[in-house]
Amino acid sequence: MITAVRTANIQDGKAQDATTWAVETAAYISQNLGVELQVMRNVGGPVFQLHWVSNHESLAAYEAAMAKMEADPGYQERLVAGRGQGLFAASSIVDSLYATVP
Repeated sequence: MITAVRTANIQDGKAQDATTWAVETAAYISQNLGVELQVMRNVGGPVFQLHWVSNHESLAAYEAAMAKMEADPGYQERLVAGRGQGLFAASSIVDSLYATVP
């Protein structure tokens, strides 16, 4: 099992807009692309940070899901809209992958 986590820091003054965009985008991905995605925030640690978390059967399944997202026009439109609003610090976005220990 592969767990994928994308983390981003919210720009100052954009917490509500960023959270709304993140939740709506996750719902779009789950409903239209078949990738179950959760949005999480920190209980401890950096306050203005969000995480998108998904689980995949294998690294190949993760790569296939990412390719599907990158090819989807609706997802691309959502990314452009989010960037246009300046919701997240671009240099803060980090993707992490974790493998389940058997």
